[in-house]
Amino acid sequence: MEPGPALDAVMGDALEVLRIVSILATPAMPVTCAEIWKRIGLSGSPVDAGVAGATWGGYPGGLPVVKGDGLFPRIARASAD
Repeated sequence: MEPGPALDAVMGDALEVLRIVSILATPAMPVTCAEIWKRIGLSGSPVDAGVAGATWGGYPGGLPVVKGDGLFPRIARASAD
């Protein structure tokens, strides 16, 4: 996909989904969701937003996104030897 308005829209939607999932998954994965929240440039925490904050359109845009280590590392399989 070429840079431009279409790519900006797709990335904005992806960040919005990450924001909402971070809120909704916080009870099950609080540390991971807080890390996602931080990496997508949001202040506070998903707990602060509460379930009421899990509505479409809450991501402000224009925030720096931070790349980090994998949130879900691969599990090493035992050898079948």
